[in-house]
Amino acid sequence: MISPAACETAENELEAPARRRDWPPDPGPAEWLYLDQDAVLAADGLDMEAAMTAVEAGLCQWELGQCRQPHKLVLRQQENAEAEAAGRCNGLCASLGQPPTHLGMKWIASYPDNPARGLPRASALIVLNAPDTGLPLAVLEGALISAMRTGAVSALGARRLAPAPPATACILGAGVQAHTQMLGLWTAWPRLREIRIWSRNPERAAACAEEGRRRWHAPARSYDSAAAAARDAQIVVTATTASQPLCRAEMIAPGALTIQIAGHECEFEVITQCRKLVVDDWETIVHRGIMTPALMRERGLLDAASVHARLSQILLGQRPGRENSQERIHFAHMGMGICDIAWAAAIYQRARERGLGQRMRLWKQPLWI
Repeated sequence: MISPAACETAENELEAPARRRDWPPDPGPAEWLYLDQDAVLAADGLDMEAAMTAVEAGLCQWELGQCRQPHKLVLRQQENAEAEAAGRCNGLCASLGQPPTHLGMKWIASYPDNPARGLPRASALIVLNAPDTGLPLAVLEGALISAMRTGAVSALGARRLAPAPPATACILGAGVQAHTQMLGLWTAWPRLREIRIWSRNPERAAACAEEGRRRWHAPARSYDSAAAAARDAQIVVTATTASQPLCRAEMIAPGALTIQIAGHECEFEVITQCRKLVVDDWETIVHRGIMTPALMRERGLLDAASVHARLSQILLGQRPGRENSQERIHFAHMGMGICDIAWAAAIYQRARERGLGQRMRLWKQPLWI
């Protein structure tokens, strides 16, 4: 028989945690790491080979069903491609691994008029979260990471889809993306003899080419004409903010690879003359709605059956890449959160190993649990 004293003792033990000042257990200060662009650079943020490795791993995990990626969120003044000229914000999030090993989100703003203000067109932050608790691990300057992952995707495509070995590549556009596209092509094919840069602004094209020669010793040269820059090039990349085609079918050599990373930069015939259409993700392209293949779908000229392969399928050997030197291939990639988070996670890990960044506190002790 249990005595009244024993019952009182038991009740006290049950109630004691609620009365103790240290209950619930103090989780301690929730800290996260802030990495500005200098810290990202110090963590080898311009290491294109490393970016390609991280992005390839993320794409392969996704193809194998080991990632989650909701549709891209787009915030703009109106729901049409023309509104892009006034600026927009995109939100891309993803989790990698099963169970997740990395998860996070990129919030990136793109304002085409910013360069005239002395500002980069794109600015971004990437948030990485702990997969077990969801608490923030890091906030990283994201525009450089985003540009590098885009260059890495193009580079992975160029390695598998360009006629080998290519002698000449062309980049139409001389903005931030042109720099990492150049670095990606030079990393994928270090024996390129010339990388041609064209822009509607000749001074920007010349500055971009000079930067490539100075920083990476790339064989970069600026051109005054888009047609002249693309002539006989084995790889042609469009990296502009154009909403009307500037890449024409007659500019593209037989057997060339065209790589498209933005909006309606290519006329329809650039794609219809191709033997193969390769994408990062068809649903992402269709959902975004501004890229040439998406516009062709709206007019009944393309559908999912028109796609030869996703890049991830080619990387895994599930589908063939280039099969002969004469086939024209078009590679369109709209951008996937998986690639952003994969590269950001690699940067974060390097930063931790090197003691980079600033420790920030979310709370000393949470007000409520």
